[in-house]
Amino acid sequence: MALETANPQLKSLPDALAGLTAAEVEERVRRGETNNFHPKVGRSYWDIIRENVFNVFTLTMLIMLSIVLFMGDLSTVFFAGFSVVTNAAFGTIQEVYSKRKFDRLMAMQAPRVKVIRDRREQEISVFEVVKDDVLPIEPGDKIVADGIALDSDSLEMDESQLTGESDAVMKEANDKLSSGSFCVAGSGIMRAQVVGEHSTVNKLTSVAKTYRYVLTPTQRRINLIVQLSIFIMVVCTPMLFVAGYRQMGEIVNLTNFQSAVVFVASIVPQGLVLTATLSLTIGAIAISRRQTLVQRVNAVESMGNVTCLCFDKTGTLTENKLAVHEALPQNGTDEAVLKEKLRLMLLNLSALNRTAAAIAVYAGAEKDAPPAQRKLREVPFNSTRKWSAVIFPGETLIIGAPERVITASEKQLSEQANALAERGYRLIAISRAEGELADQSLPENRKTMALIVLSDRTRSDMKATLDAFVAQNVELKVISGDNLQTVREVAAQAGMNIRQAFTGDQLAQMNDIEFAAAAMEGNLFARIEPDQKRKLIASLKAQGHYVAMTGDGVNDVPSLKEAHLAIAMNDGAQITKDVADIVLLNNALTTLPEAFFEGRTITQIIFGTCKIFLVKNLYSLLFFVFVGFMYLPFPINPTQISWVTFGVVNITAGLMTFRLYAPKKMEHFRKDVLDYVVTTGALGAVMATLLYAITFFERGEGVEGMLAARSVIVVFLTLFGMLVFWNVCGIEILQPRTWRHNPRVFLFGLGAAFVTILAGYLVPQILAFVPLNLLEWALVIVVFSVTAVLMTIGVRTRFFSNLIWKLTAPP
Repeated sequence: MALETANPQLKSLPDALAGLTAAEVEERVRRGETNNFHPKVGRSYWDIIRENVFNVFTLTMLIMLSIVLFMGDLSTVFFAGFSVVTNAAFGTIQEVYSKRKFDRLMAMQAPRVKVIRDRREQEISVFEVVKDDVLPIEPGDKIVADGIALDSDSLEMDESQLTGESDAVMKEANDKLSSGSFCVAGSGIMRAQVVGEHSTVNKLTSVAKTYRYVLTPTQRRINLIVQLSIFIMVVCTPMLFVAGYRQMGEIVNLTNFQSAVVFVASIVPQGLVLTATLSLTIGAIAISRRQTLVQRVNAVESMGNVTCLCFDKTGTLTENKLAVHEALPQNGTDEAVLKEKLRLMLLNLSALNRTAAAIAVYAGAEKDAPPAQRKLREVPFNSTRKWSAVIFPGETLIIGAPERVITASEKQLSEQANALAERGYRLIAISRAEGELADQSLPENRKTMALIVLSDRTRSDMKATLDAFVAQNVELKVISGDNLQTVREVAAQAGMNIRQAFTGDQLAQMNDIEFAAAAMEGNLFARIEPDQKRKLIASLKAQGHYVAMTGDGVNDVPSLKEAHLAIAMNDGAQITKDVADIVLLNNALTTLPEAFFEGRTITQIIFGTCKIFLVKNLYSLLFFVFVGFMYLPFPINPTQISWVTFGVVNITAGLMTFRLYAPKKMEHFRKDVLDYVVTTGALGAVMATLLYAITFFERGEGVEGMLAARSVIVVFLTLFGMLVFWNVCGIEILQPRTWRHNPRVFLFGLGAAFVTILAGYLVPQILAFVPLNLLEWALVIVVFSVTAVLMTIGVRTRFFSNLIWKLTAPP
């Protein structure tokens, strides 16, 4: 739907700038000459199906299960196949559902652009732009279609995303404009000539930005584990058939394939990949309900990793509602003359930023009023210059930062400006120079006409918001282009404790070592230029911080790209939202602590499910190897391992993913996850091997001994899975008070284990389960108790895991 904006000046536009009529737009839509092109920026439905169904693990299992089915073992096919099929189906269904919901959220925030049609300015979706549309261009606007400039008023374009060159390019009338570039200064009007898939940016997107599933740090670790598991599967599975041949004299038999099914299903953590993906997607949707649009799913985990948040003063600490507090004329300038000169200058500016717009209200410079005199040319404002100038016949009017505009001879005025800045005001200097500005340098003969004092209220809820960040151990740094005294006072009013402050000029004089130290020690930086802001972010990253950066203007784009997590304000320039990972829909930091907390919750869930799945994978692998060393029969059949895995691994991890149970807090993947997995998995494998061997030899070495020993292993692994679930959720079996603090976790773990074991007694033929005698129950209880004690000691001391990590430590 187009939103129309009344603008009387458009009625007097020449026909070339008047825009298309409604009939001309409809004709181009019928011809398909629209910008309705959606590059592949997310996984397609086919990608989801392929990754969940046609992966190495699933295909291997399906092939082996087909052979087992051909041999007539329906029980194995049902139980092991049920796990494979439900894992693939559930993963596909959930990801499709999440994709549809996430795509709808993204569609609601589709970029909008201004066009001129029927001599009226309208706001439409970027996808509704048609060939020959006329589009006005202002600072921050991204060019959405290739075309030519019909009019240019000091128009400067950033084409770095297309060419790699960071310097702005001046554009005159009839110059080509490429989609993907954006306006950094000045203004203009363009005609769209190439739209849709044939535009420059969409062709680059199709070739160079074809969707690539960006993995989070934890997902990368999980992928490495999966790849290692698949390698072990490929190498070891044939060995099982060789071992079967040595024991039974034939390779192709049912027992060998059953053993292979158990081995493959046990060592590849396919369920872990599913739960990690689901956790991130569910988190993205949950965060989006908090006025925070997640544009990239991997940003969910990034929010949980943030240790440093960098932000500007304007629009974050303050409400960004500037108003002129007072005007202080200088050098004998009359206020009426001042307002006259301000109107002349402001009505000739190519674009009004928020500061200029506030001054325009004071001066009575109505937006649509014609200026008393037309400018010759303009030097537009940018964040590096920090001033702009409008050149008229015989004079030049200048507006900008006091420290740039006020001359060295006006020392008293500079002191007055600093005193006002220390009270939290924003200061703008207005100067006039005789003659016409010849280049991009300030004229030496300029004289200050006035100091304009602007005020902007500090957000009332900012103190609580900053405290919430501190409570999450997020370090806060203000990086602003404003005056040091102004930024310091506003930050203090918002409740920040300023540890150390630096200015851009001070940073410019530092060497690399000093700059790095300043980046870490300082928490307020003023009069910072865009490239300095980017360097500060890069320095913090290099020194170990996980950096989030908020921004709303064109000057923030380089630093947003540099940060680990880019956060844009919804009212900011379109280009900042395009490069951002998340967008704050309410234009405030107030919801960000909740989003960060949500990110940490998701990371904890992924860590928790990692422990549950990886312990099972490690003890399975080591258990099978240990049994093989003793030349004993394979210790469990496919039906049994599938049922145990379903009862105390898949169910518990699934409920954790959907937040019915929360894991105990963890900080580091290696220390809190891998150390636990190595210690617990190895211990579980040793105790299971001991239990299997004792039972096998106690019952006799034939089929009866094997069946009894397998049944004992079913009971032990079920209890062991219950113990792992308890540990992950914060229950220590040797500390009864933890049982009382987590009664739901304790009872659910107990219930899941009870139902899993009970099934063996209810359907013994299906599970090939032999009821345990009293001696075997006593043995299981003793071994389980010893395991619980040793697990507690091993996890606390990290003795075994530390031995392993020492092998990889540098000498």
